[in-house]
Amino acid sequence: MIKRDIRQINQTMELIKNEDTNTKLTTQTFDKDVCELCNNINVLLNENRKTKVEYERSNAEFKRAITNISHDMRTPLTSSIGYLQMLQDDNISSTKQAEYIGIIESRLQSLSMLMNSLFEFAKIIEGNVEPNIQKVNICNVVRDCLSESYIELERKGFSVDVNIPDEPVLWLCDVNAIRRILQNLLKNVCVHGREYLRVQLRGNTIEVANKFVGEVDTQRIFERFYTTDLSRTSKNTGLGLAIARELAERMGSSISANIKGKLLVFKLDCDIINLHGNP
Repeated sequence: MIKRDIRQINQTMELIKNEDTNTKLTTQTFDKDVCELCNNINVLLNENRKTKVEYERSNAEFKRAITNISHDMRTPLTSSIGYLQMLQDDNISSTKQAEYIGIIESRLQSLSMLMNSLFEFAKIIEGNVEPNIQKVNICNVVRDCLSESYIELERKGFSVDVNIPDEPVLWLCDVNAIRRILQNLLKNVCVHGREYLRVQLRGNTIEVANKFVGEVDTQRIFERFYTTDLSRTSKNTGLGLAIARELAERMGSSISANIKGKLLVFKLDCDIINLHGNP
């Protein structure tokens, strides 16, 4: 019976090797060693299937990312070349020349933004950016980031509700990473948000909430190169929130997103200390 089981195991393994199947190994005997062997092989097969599924998912994501990046790079380059060719027309007026040069500059700035985001993300995921953890009054950091985005928020007609304590709130964090995370969150608001923004700091949590347009998959929003269909025309690289998550995780912090009513709410949590510097 054990020999028959071994032959059956070999036949099943040959089937699994040649076909895409979820078949598991079974045994007709109650021999302890054979049962343990089948169980261990089934565990390995299951892990192998999970690895294969993850590989296929990652490979599909990579191909999609390459397609998106190629599109985002080709569009401004093609446009710039077209306007450069029009500038070679001897009959073009000085007004048109200035207009075309302005358009070319805008397109190249868009391309530069994409390349900088790719370079920054590559540095982060390769571990070349080590967090510099120190004691920081996070209230000042949040106010500074809001002031940097004030003109853009005002231009787009946002009503901004800010709730930041007057007394210092001390975090143990990398101030540059926190600043970059907040800048990316506020940039995401300026690109995708509408009408209303709420920023509040409570203890170890910064909350950035805004009204949004379209559909948002909060389970995928921090994935690299994730963009909604609407954002494909908004000069959005799809890397800002992925960079925010990577920076947060490298500090030992966490960032999340969920939808509450008409608001998309981001929460950044970090370690907090009291005014005497004790955890």
